[in-house]
Amino acid sequence: MKTQKPPLSIRIIYWISNISIGLLSLVFVATLVFNVLLYTDFFGNNMQLHMQFPVKIDFLETGTLNLEGQDITIEFVDATSKIHFFNTPSFIARKAGIAILIVTSFIIYLLWIFRRFILNVKNGLTFNIENISLLKKLSYGIVGFWLFSVVYMQLLYHYIAKNIDMANVRISSDFTNQSGILLLALFIWVLAHIFITGLRLQDEQDLTV
Repeated sequence: MKTQKPPLSIRIIYWISNISIGLLSLVFVATLVFNVLLYTDFFGNNMQLHMQFPVKIDFLETGTLNLEGQDITIEFVDATSKIHFFNTPSFIARKAGIAILIVTSFIIYLLWIFRRFILNVKNGLTFNIENISLLKKLSYGIVGFWLFSVVYMQLLYHYIAKNIDMANVRISSDFTNQSGILLLALFIWVLAHIFITGLRLQDEQDLTV
């Protein structure tokens, strides 16, 4: 019996996932080395650290927009930004290093699960128990990543954002809750149940034959 060749799109996705896992593994190793260097005070207080600011900000300064010969007064509100630490203290850098390590670990785990799923599909094993289990693990892993993101943002807010005092910037209370991540997890969870239905139909067809 001639083996059916998997679609080109599946093969491309499979190899992209392989390359992504390889690159992220290098990033993970680099992050480990980075954390070790942080705990040996290799960088001292000379590191310039950038990180995502957990809440939105309003600029307490108005500007002018010129349109069709008219000057319109405007200001920037609900803006997202990054925070830059000049000569970052080691206790902040260490916490940031651990957060990067956790995020990298989450992404590698999710990509590894996805790669196993795509490999099964590539080999013609689509509707089976393993794929259903992999999809559920993927959705639960994404929910876990979302929970970590929410906790991380809350900690940044209470630990850093609440203690910032700037003359021309006001910190708003609008957290970026990353709702799109939850929607992705829900979509994959629903997809797992679609695969359950497909598996049942396949079993019924096999029994009929």
